[in-house]
Amino acid sequence: MPSDKTKILLLLIALMHIKSLPGVYTLRSLSYFVNARSARTPRIGLLEASRYHSRVWFDDLDLNIHLNNSSYNKMMDFARIDLCTRLFPGWQVRHKFDMCLAQTVLFFKAEVPRFSKYTITSRIFTWDDKWIWMQHRFSIKRKGPKPNRKAKQAIAAAAAEITGQEAGSEGEPTRDEDVVVEEEDEDDIDPIEAKAPPSSSIGHGQQGSSSYTQANFGNHPNDAVAEVPDKLCCIAYSRMVAKHPKGKTIAPVALWERMGHREAYPGEWEQYRLLGMSLIEGMMKIGDPTALENPSSPVSSRRLVNPTRARI
Repeated sequence: MPSDKTKILLLLIALMHIKSLPGVYTLRSLSYFVNARSARTPRIGLLEASRYHSRVWFDDLDLNIHLNNSSYNKMMDFARIDLCTRLFPGWQVRHKFDMCLAQTVLFFKAEVPRFSKYTITSRIFTWDDKWIWMQHRFSIKRKGPKPNRKAKQAIAAAAAEITGQEAGSEGEPTRDEDVVVEEEDEDDIDPIEAKAPPSSSIGHGQQGSSSYTQANFGNHPNDAVAEVPDKLCCIAYSRMVAKHPKGKTIAPVALWERMGHREAYPGEWEQYRLLGMSLIEGMMKIGDPTALENPSSPVSSRRLVNPTRARI
């Protein structure tokens, strides 16, 4: 009979690894279908994104003490289910079809640190006559954003206003070596979200879903407020296919119509699809030794695209 200390130790270990206990994965997956059971129409548009939030816990850590490789794929499962329940309400109950995973491709850019919160932004990226490609962006909030040149100038101007001095009338001019610039990669900016209206245009009572953090670099009301994009840690792509229970493939375009999705303007989907497909075709040739065997082929002559620099 184990002692009380042993029981407490075992209980602590179980709590630290609660996400990996038997049955937890299944219950978490079913919870999305339970929450979406009353939905009759899509909750987001076909080209809109869903966001899955999670935290790196003990059972997600590897030997480097950050999010391990297997957890990326496991969390992508939940992100895909969440996206599908928003796009295709009742897809496994009323409409009777399955979304099957055929392939995943991941490109790592930075670590997701231990015990940190992260967000998976998932969306339909492109499709053809059979396959549906989804994109997943793993991102974390930036810690302690520092003011850039414009922010410093705004802060200096506010300070001069308080002291009654004219900006630049006294003191040494700001030198390039004194300016602290926030380290930022252009890949951190979601190309689709960058075209969305700014968070200030969101009406009262609406919940914004931007992956930008408002950073205030001081306490004065006139201090600069900057939009700091989340840090992109990983970008991944999932190749999916919709299957009828009898095994017949459902074409993506037929699926969109069946689930009640409509284009905002003529040709919107095709323009989006072609841009995404150009990236996917280039990505699939990376590491393929036969990709350039036939230089006269129009497919092989396309420039290989860096998947982390997708611009839609």
